[in-house]
Amino acid sequence: MFFIHKPRQAPSSKQRRHASISYGELQYLAAGRSGTIYAIDEKRILKEYHERTEGDVERLAYERLGSHPNIARYLGSTKDGSIILERGQVLRSVCQKIGAAQTPLQKKLRWVRDAAEGIKHAHGKNIVQADCSCNNMILTRSGDLKIIDFEGCSIDGAQAGSQYEWFSYRRSTPLTDIFAFGCAIFEIMTGTTPYNELEKFTNRSSLVEQLYRENQFPDVTHLPLGDLMQQCWNGTFTSMNDIIHSLDADRTARSKANVEGVIYRVLKQLVCRTNRREHG
Repeated sequence: MFFIHKPRQAPSSKQRRHASISYGELQYLAAGRSGTIYAIDEKRILKEYHERTEGDVERLAYERLGSHPNIARYLGSTKDGSIILERGQVLRSVCQKIGAAQTPLQKKLRWVRDAAEGIKHAHGKNIVQADCSCNNMILTRSGDLKIIDFEGCSIDGAQAGSQYEWFSYRRSTPLTDIFAFGCAIFEIMTGTTPYNELEKFTNRSSLVEQLYRENQFPDVTHLPLGDLMQQCWNGTFTSMNDIIHSLDADRTARSKANVEGVIYRVLKQLVCRTNRREHG
């Protein structure tokens, strides 16, 4: 994430419920620019901010987002301003650990659909996630994909406090979320971020940004959902609804192709059996 400024204030602590946490039993998980993540138990995590006000926008975002199957559940806050969220595995870690080749395509397609629904819900609440990447998506114990990390989001058109990791030269809008969503699909399908081969260069970020400025994107013609990725990158899609409609059309086409394939194989087997009988 690229943090630009301190977020504006959210509702006062009196307007939020507070939770009691046993800090001695917390397990360290990760740390970022604005805070530290601890495991409370197998189902919950605590996000503790370095400065109390750094969590204001994120609390406001989760309160506005409410309950949604593809948004991490907000479980309240503590008196010091930390927030409690449901726990899951970061999708980027899962993709890197398991490997794209070992993950069934149907599972990947489900992840993409879940992520699209989560971002669509955020946009419907006038929230731009601003850093839509596999690093900000989790898989729950039940296998559902959910969007996390709204600390740098844009609410009601305000300037976002963070930006997509390889897209920091543009103001965050729903369209930049859509662009980044195309990159997330690429990562889900391949297990790596676009232009991962440039990682060896210390100026990778500026190199990738320059390629994006020049509308140069990875060749995805051989990948599932390749056309959809290209449309995210070239600005064809103007809303997450467009993406979801495209995903549904792709699913229908795949289902039809699967049915036709089954029918073809059955007919082929029948023909072979008939031929064997006739020549037996």
